[in-house]
Amino acid sequence: MRNFRSWRFLWVVVLLVFAGALAGRAQPHRITDFNRGRTRSFSTPFPEAGTERDGVLYFPARDLQHGYELWRTDGTPAGTGRLTDLCPGLCDGTSGTLGIFQGWLYFLGNDSEHGTEIWRTDGTADGEERVTDVCPGSCSPLLDGWTVWRGQIWFLAQKTYDAIPVLWTSDGTRAGTRPVASLCRKLSICDFGPYTSAFLAGPDPSGQGLVVGVFESYDAKSLYRTDGTAGGTVLLHRFADQGSGYGEAATVPLYFLDGSDLWTSDGTPSGTHLVRNLSGLVDFVPLRSSTRVIDGILYIAFDGGEWLRSDGTAEGTVVLANVGIGSNPTVERIGGSVFAVAEEGIWRTGGSPETTSQIAWPFGLIETAVESAGRLFGLSYGPGGSGAAVWTTDGTLAGTRKIHFDGGPQPDSYVLAAFGNGALISRGARELWRIDGTSPGGERLHAFEPENGGSGPTDQIVVGGRLLFLALASPTSRKLFSSDGTAAGTTEILATARNPYAEQGATYDPAYSSLTRAGTRAFFNARGRVWSSDGTREGTRIWQPNPSYAGFGMAAPIGLFGDQFVFSGIRDLDSNPHRCPSGESEPWVSDGAHVMKRLLNLNPFHYESYGICENVGLSSAPGRGVPLGRIALFAADDHVHGRELFATDGTAAGTRLVADINRKQRPIDDPELIPRPPRLIGLGSDPENLVRAGSRIFFTADDGDLGRELWVTDGTYRGTRQVVDLTPGPGSSSLHDLVEVDGAVYFFASFGSGEGLYRSDGTRSGTVLVSDLSGASQPAGLALASDRLFFTAARPETGTELWISHGTPETTHLVTDLRPGLRGSSPQNLKAVADKLVFAADDGTSGLEPWISDGTAEGTVRWGDLAPGRDASTPGPFSVANGQILFGADDGEHGRELWAMPVGELLK
Repeated sequence: MRNFRSWRFLWVVVLLVFAGALAGRAQPHRITDFNRGRTRSFSTPFPEAGTERDGVLYFPARDLQHGYELWRTDGTPAGTGRLTDLCPGLCDGTSGTLGIFQGWLYFLGNDSEHGTEIWRTDGTADGEERVTDVCPGSCSPLLDGWTVWRGQIWFLAQKTYDAIPVLWTSDGTRAGTRPVASLCRKLSICDFGPYTSAFLAGPDPSGQGLVVGVFESYDAKSLYRTDGTAGGTVLLHRFADQGSGYGEAATVPLYFLDGSDLWTSDGTPSGTHLVRNLSGLVDFVPLRSSTRVIDGILYIAFDGGEWLRSDGTAEGTVVLANVGIGSNPTVERIGGSVFAVAEEGIWRTGGSPETTSQIAWPFGLIETAVESAGRLFGLSYGPGGSGAAVWTTDGTLAGTRKIHFDGGPQPDSYVLAAFGNGALISRGARELWRIDGTSPGGERLHAFEPENGGSGPTDQIVVGGRLLFLALASPTSRKLFSSDGTAAGTTEILATARNPYAEQGATYDPAYSSLTRAGTRAFFNARGRVWSSDGTREGTRIWQPNPSYAGFGMAAPIGLFGDQFVFSGIRDLDSNPHRCPSGESEPWVSDGAHVMKRLLNLNPFHYESYGICENVGLSSAPGRGVPLGRIALFAADDHVHGRELFATDGTAAGTRLVADINRKQRPIDDPELIPRPPRLIGLGSDPENLVRAGSRIFFTADDGDLGRELWVTDGTYRGTRQVVDLTPGPGSSSLHDLVEVDGAVYFFASFGSGEGLYRSDGTRSGTVLVSDLSGASQPAGLALASDRLFFTAARPETGTELWISHGTPETTHLVTDLRPGLRGSSPQNLKAVADKLVFAADDGTSGLEPWISDGTAEGTVRWGDLAPGRDASTPGPFSVANGQILFGADDGEHGRELWAMPVGELLK
């Protein structure tokens, strides 16, 4: 024990010394603050997808540093804030809450390791834990019907869309969560359509089981009751009309429609019976939108505008009123009265047509409404969507009033949720407000986009020793900038017009597309043209000389051949989505001065007309090219061979099919296509992950017999072959993250039940398993730094952390557990800088911040806390230019801007 304590003391001393050395270095510094206005980024909070517990609402929302995560509010500004950062960075950690069980809040969460699963939280920071892993790995199962029955949680789960649903149960803990039965194999609920769809409605009215509905396509087919055993599973109703709708469940009693027939059930076969045929009562029988059971009475609204009431008997099934065709009403309750809230007003009923009447309405067309604390809160618009009004009513004209706001953006349609003694509403897709039945106005609880929202950068690339990047110069204007890593050396090189989509919350400006590089130049789309830049204002120019091609853009570069740039070009890119033809993608060539033309039409087939369009061409959709000597290789679909590997030397005559890897065919009989295609066309091998290694290109492809495996080519038919079948037979080895090292490639691929790190020199015998990763899963992000490979991988006891390999089993291991415990630090944006790795990670205390590693635990340190506290600066991606590491980050005060750190400081 004494030796262990001495060792631990020495280790702490080493860390303190190293941390002190790091603290002596220069710190990252912000070099821009282009945009001091708001940044529109669709930060709409969704309180309606939340759950209230003990006076606190938990709901999904996002800000500029985080994706959609779980937030909380107690109805005050000080009590409103982010609770989780389940998926560190800009990825989404939650899509909504499920409910409360035994004091815990349950929600759908995604930590980037396990896909979307069921999580729970005790409502404190870092108090969340994963309950399920229905689909092991990063896949996201389809989860449906979270409900509580007999002291347990129940839900349906499907690993894939075509998998048979499985009934699960849980006591709220991971150990107590288990599959109960496959619906088909164990419960004989097998009448699925092609989409294998089912839903769990909740406990049946008899309390003997759960109501399960089975769908064929989008139409209900059958209703069952099950307690999770074969003996306790019975058919309640098999629908005669497959186009019929499904009514209410988990209420007493259960109602549903079968064609024009209204049915009810107490949850037993004998208690399931026809109420009456609705023909003559309503014009359009299929259920429109609103169904609600109040005190055992059913209220539903139909397409024809009829508002119907039923007590489960034929005599007690009557139309109360016609509230307007297409008005999409909802049924609400205030005290002892029931209301239909329709587009043109509010109707009150005492349960009969004679006691049903419309109250006078002063606030225009009703968009949405919710009930809370004995009142309705809603949103209305004037003609053409003008004059938004937020209001509250007790169901009388005298008790109806408008809620006033002090300036600010317009309220958002449908983003309204009951809370406390009032409601929460989103405004301008970026603010959360509280309204109640006593105050004349609303109170802003939180602005998810601060006044100084940042400029980006939204995209970046290094060209000519400078960083070329796109950034917002104002909330509505996006520009192209160049930087040498200093404030003085950061200049605008191309401006664009005001972004007309900015006021609607769009951050993507159609005037620009992502920057890409070919040779020594960068290429991008701007103002309906293809542009090129060498990183300077003088060297930035239109690469598209023909002005007749308005609305034309580049999808991906293929190759640079002298002055000839070959690329995948798209007609009518973002210019007018309703114009025809639109979106046809083929190889194009331009010399940037005199000539720009389609190189050739690889997929010559087209329709003379298609709907309202004329002369609609099919696309070969060329992918990004990889240079190999005097040619470039790329994937494309000629509609004869399927998507296969092609090569080009920059000329039409020199553009050819390299190999038809998957020779399997499928029949086609489409007389509309011109010219007529062959009766049989190829399935295609869909080449992906093209990586050059010396005089060859490695890639993945599926030959139709042996699954997707590793292939290699020298650009000729004879030189194109499969390297190895790592997963023998038709199964695929799921290769990914191919990286070239000294003429060979390293990659991840599956073996048995796991994944491993492989190396291949292009021969069967030279393709070997480097490491089985000691059982770690989900490896990704291979980055070569000097003679070492960095990557991320997940272990159950550590979560996703940083790993390293020198190319042997002994040197492949976890670098360090930055965030001890089951949750990993989620390293991302891995970038090799000299012989070290720069990356972003979340250690659980400082949020997602920049780190550096030399491959050892003691040499892995955080080199900045740009947004102090639990907030994340979300740095990255990282680029190196002019001796500077350049990246975007948000310090919480200036928004996301460009930052720099001298390379030399990190390498000391």
